[in-house]
Amino acid sequence: MPAADALWRSRAFEPAEQAPDPATRLGGFHLQYGEDVLAAARAGRLEEAQRLVERWIEAHPPRSDDAWHPYPLSTRVGSWVAALTLLPELASARLSESLWRQLRHLEHNVEDDILGNHVIRNARALVLGGVSFRSQRLLGRGLELLRRELPEQVLADGGHYERSPVYHLVVLRDLLEVQAVAPRPWLAETIERMRAFAAAMQRPDGNPPLFNDGWLELAPKLDLPEPPRGLTVLRESGFAIVREGSLWLAFRCGPLAPDFLPAHAHADALSFQLWWRGEPVVLDPGSTTYEPGRQRDWERGTAAHSTVRVDGRDQFELWGAFRSGPLPRVELHEARQGVLEASASYRGIRHVRRLEWESATLTVRDRIEGRGRHRVESRLPLGAVRGKVRIDAPGAEGLAIDERSAAEPFAGLRGRRVVVARLVANLPAETSFSIRCPPLPIRAE
Repeated sequence: MPAADALWRSRAFEPAEQAPDPATRLGGFHLQYGEDVLAAARAGRLEEAQRLVERWIEAHPPRSDDAWHPYPLSTRVGSWVAALTLLPELASARLSESLWRQLRHLEHNVEDDILGNHVIRNARALVLGGVSFRSQRLLGRGLELLRRELPEQVLADGGHYERSPVYHLVVLRDLLEVQAVAPRPWLAETIERMRAFAAAMQRPDGNPPLFNDGWLELAPKLDLPEPPRGLTVLRESGFAIVREGSLWLAFRCGPLAPDFLPAHAHADALSFQLWWRGEPVVLDPGSTTYEPGRQRDWERGTAAHSTVRVDGRDQFELWGAFRSGPLPRVELHEARQGVLEASASYRGIRHVRRLEWESATLTVRDRIEGRGRHRVESRLPLGAVRGKVRIDAPGAEGLAIDERSAAEPFAGLRGRRVVVARLVANLPAETSFSIRCPPLPIRAE
């Protein structure tokens, strides 16, 4: 498939420097992705690629394990098809037989129970396999899935409905592969909207902000348009992005996820991320694990994010690693130059947050509405410039430092502290943060 040759050789398919712990379920999935075969093909190492394929076929006859789970299987099919395109000498009767068997298994095991990015990955594999084997049945099945899913999964503003900027890029890369081998006008239009969304969301370092699940190594490096300047409101996806001079600000001001698909949702309504002069001031920790337990609960929970927590509880109930109770109702009320305001309603609480920015100062005003007396915490996970930034919390009973790590996993930046402003009060109550960034240096005339 020479039309996809340049894409598979591009930085979008560069091997990750680090991968999840192979002892975890996610790490076990990654071992089955066939990315080692594609990496060998990208480097022109035929014997290595042949050895890896043969070893996999010998070790993994059809059975009910991670190797034959539809998601890693779909990913591996794509990796092997790409490797065969880049290194045609890799082709063999045994490889073709294995690929066909995997595609037939996938054809009857599409992840309609999971939906989301998993079904897109399934569709991508069926399209690539259909083109490779000249099977109109497989090609049609893959395209049919995309025609069914994309009108719902890709929102009007171009964002993916799971509201993870990282998974948005993963889905976009899958669609770019499909368009390269089986171009369709309706798919091209969707891709352009998704590219514009990804560009608008980009942080100053070129990476996506880590709202919801995601980590930097997972995000493919794609060629995107120039990000828009000023205020960009992505209303359907629920984000507002500000690029003004040295300021970059991202505000989470809409739905956290589809109600029926909260698998990658974090309890971080009205959280924000702030960069100044290309350095992170306030971060989102992203994800380091999908394993059930305390770490997964912490990373999904409200305390890990730059928002308000009431009575030590999360904004929604965490049910295991990928499920949840009812999600907050989040609404954007105002978005204009210098001002963003939105509200989140949950558990009998209504939180109204107003962000105001001017020059090098961001003011965060919070109003918590409800009944009775409550403990209120407002939290700021700090980034690399924490020693140069002045933070005040007028009205709070004091500022504290939570030493729990707020790390961006696998690669990139690491925040080490969380600033916490605490207040015990009868509702309604108000609190605020003032974040003053270091001024720009004065240039000599």
